[in-house]
Amino acid sequence: MNLIPRKSPDLLLRPVGDGLAYAVNCTYPNSFRLLNQRQQKILEAVNGVDDVKAIADKLAMPLDTLDQFFAMLGETELISFDGFSVPVKPAAPQLLNFWIHTTNACNLGCSYCYISTLNTGKGMTEAVRMQLLHKMVEAAQKDGIRHIRLRLAGGEPLGQFNNWKIFIPEARKALAAVGCKFDAGFVTNLTMLSDEIIDFAKQYGIGFGVSLDGVEKTHDATRSFRSGCGSFGIVDTNLRKLIAEGIPVSINTVVTNLNLTGLPELTRYLVALDIPFRYSIVKGEKIHAELLDEYLSASYAIMQEAIENGWQFSKRFQFCDLKPNELGFQTCASGFSGGAVYVDGTFKYCHVQFGDDNVPGVSIFNDELSLVDMIASGEHHEDAKSDDCKKCRYRSVCTSGCPVYRVDGKDPQCSLYHRFIPKYYELQAKERLILFSKMK
Repeated sequence: MNLIPRKSPDLLLRPVGDGLAYAVNCTYPNSFRLLNQRQQKILEAVNGVDDVKAIADKLAMPLDTLDQFFAMLGETELISFDGFSVPVKPAAPQLLNFWIHTTNACNLGCSYCYISTLNTGKGMTEAVRMQLLHKMVEAAQKDGIRHIRLRLAGGEPLGQFNNWKIFIPEARKALAAVGCKFDAGFVTNLTMLSDEIIDFAKQYGIGFGVSLDGVEKTHDATRSFRSGCGSFGIVDTNLRKLIAEGIPVSINTVVTNLNLTGLPELTRYLVALDIPFRYSIVKGEKIHAELLDEYLSASYAIMQEAIENGWQFSKRFQFCDLKPNELGFQTCASGFSGGAVYVDGTFKYCHVQFGDDNVPGVSIFNDELSLVDMIASGEHHEDAKSDDCKKCRYRSVCTSGCPVYRVDGKDPQCSLYHRFIPKYYELQAKERLILFSKMK
């Protein structure tokens, strides 16, 4: 009772109405908690000066009750008596995550495509695929890797399905033999889905990450076939097929000046489909900040309405690379436990560097380096963070954004994150309230 409790310096404590509040330690995973008015007053009374007995006397409450409440808050470091922890980089990776550029060929003609080598050459050859498998097995045997994930992208990877339907079972079998789990998924425009692909996905647990810019005209304006014909109708049909078959599918929308006004309509569409989706802000170009704020706010209002009808916000929506609950020490796997493999076997820090000869890379045909060695000896943009970021309350939530596109060590959307991270937690609080009301 003589110990002095302290609130986390990264604590976010905000009211959510009806005498309730939420509390979250922005540097401790899954610390989000709803508080009633009495609990909120207890937490507010923690000032880093008064000990437990003094706080109990001020609040006129039993010491045992206060001890129990502080013990509960201490489990996720909302308060602590002996210091606070932060997410740190592990000594070595146990899981590897690679972006695989399966082909330069694509059946769409998106004007903003970042791939400078688009529609040059063919798909990844068998020799490169077999060398990739060899290096994955080596990583499991030499470096003790126990899980490897591949994101099969391009170009349009489903145009190369006949090759990967052979590779995936072979890779799963070979890696299982050395005690390593293997997962793969397609990053696709979803215009080439077939019954064979669906059956294969169900058999091998393949998921799909689908690029979608908006609903109908908004999507068609930016993601059309090279003939000029829009692709939304086909994508919508194929999405519904995957959902009906119970195949994991998620949506990624890159928000630009071309599609931001369509975000509210897209939000209603995705909420109705009840699948995970992510809104990412375009990298490397300026976006209209005021309009972005306006249409994101409108989209959040739609999500709040959906939450009241039972929609699972926290399991369905992600904003950029933010990790509000899981938290992290860096934005993506690049530089620690992952990277990108080009169609010719060149290994680079990130897939956006493909085609840029000024960015160093090493080949997976290099017998002197394992995949883990390639990651460790390569670029490490993830460590370049501004002093502001290192001190920020939200440093483990946003991890300074994409390492390749940071400006002076921070994400260009920093100010936007500061407005919308608390909003994310607010909607999570409303989701919890709805859940609790149904349990009564």
